[in-house]
Amino acid sequence: METLYQVLKMLLLFVFSLEQLFAPKIAGGDFAPSGPVEPGDETKYVQISTVDEGFDIFQPVGFEDYGGYRYGPTMILNTDDSLDVWCASNGPGDYIDIVNYKRYSADFKKSTKEVTAVTPTAESYDCGEVPCACDPGVIKFGGWYYIGYTTKWICVARSRNPQGPFLEKWTGDGWGVDPAPIISYDGTEGYFGAGEPSFVVVDDTLYIYYSWIDEHGTATRVATADATDENWPATLQYQGVAIPDKNDGDSADVVYADEYGRFIAVFTEKRFSDNSYVAVWESFDGLTFRRSGFVQENTCKKLHNCGISGRADGHIGKGDPVYLGYAYAGADTTGSWGKWATRLHKVTLSLADAPMEDLSTLTHSEAVVTPRKTSVLPQILTVKAEHLSYTISKSEQIWIMAFDADGLCFPILTGLCFDGYDTSVIRIVGTRIIPVAPGDTRVWVHWHGFTSSFVVHVSQ
Repeated sequence: METLYQVLKMLLLFVFSLEQLFAPKIAGGDFAPSGPVEPGDETKYVQISTVDEGFDIFQPVGFEDYGGYRYGPTMILNTDDSLDVWCASNGPGDYIDIVNYKRYSADFKKSTKEVTAVTPTAESYDCGEVPCACDPGVIKFGGWYYIGYTTKWICVARSRNPQGPFLEKWTGDGWGVDPAPIISYDGTEGYFGAGEPSFVVVDDTLYIYYSWIDEHGTATRVATADATDENWPATLQYQGVAIPDKNDGDSADVVYADEYGRFIAVFTEKRFSDNSYVAVWESFDGLTFRRSGFVQENTCKKLHNCGISGRADGHIGKGDPVYLGYAYAGADTTGSWGKWATRLHKVTLSLADAPMEDLSTLTHSEAVVTPRKTSVLPQILTVKAEHLSYTISKSEQIWIMAFDADGLCFPILTGLCFDGYDTSVIRIVGTRIIPVAPGDTRVWVHWHGFTSSFVVHVSQ
């Protein structure tokens, strides 16, 4: 059945260009940068409450051996109340995870086509032994969207557009093709290390929050950088542990609530269990946090990897709609691993005289993950070469594949453009690579706005 469906999609590929003409266009637009802030009342504690049981923005497909997922949402609110959402996604081909992007209208009745924003760069640091780009955190300042993501450790890429592709990556001394980490792990080997970044800009200081997972558990650390410097990763300074070891928790997503004068961090605890919940912590200096509450009422069972929405610079303005999102397995978990839905809740913020400590009166939703139907037309996320690198000594056909949201792939035979390669090493005729002389070169491939790269080694 899946093979027949894949053949059908190949036949329908020519419809792709026409379909793009009718894809929803959602304007978006940036808020003005936030002004100077004043710390709020430290005798009060922020609380986050769900309005209802929420709604799914992603559901896995119903194939027996494939589901799909979108986790760790990072969300930017636009001036028209549309919402930009980036999530970690199961990757195509030899990618383990990638980062996908989608924009939703204010009422969530329309959305742009989902596309892949970030992938690992072939034969570079962020590809490594396990090609992966996951756990995104996005911020915008100085005219650039910056996306931090986890590979072996933490890398960052930038783009003028929210959908990317985010091809310019921090190289260690500037922005280019060959990525280097902005934060490396130097702890005990054998642990997850550093990853899962989140960003907030306050008074021209960029706060970078990230997980540090070693033999002592999962802590959130914080570093700062100069947001007025285009090469801000070079100004990064470690500031210490912001949130200590969590209760079987995961990454913290952090925003600044202007109305209440404080940083707010959310992360899931008791993740993947029936008693999972979202923990809420707060800070007045951005460096040290205290526990202030929980979110469990109306949330789904077995949730994990959450995020909270804010403006482009990571602030929640007074009166802004606020959304809490997470991936979940739900009440029915048979064969659920890697088949998670992604749910959003509209939430309210308020202040209380004491932190919330008792979860006994709160109840979960009994929602289950409902597989979605496969799409009739190809919902293409990205294109890439069948492999990330090739070693050739004679003329060889290179297959360029389109990967869609249903986890299927098919070859692209027309409309391809190749550039950026060293013509003294190879020539390209159609999709055939012809060696010219021994050497190495990166090749960029483009198709209908999608871009990726692969490496060719010409041997003797």
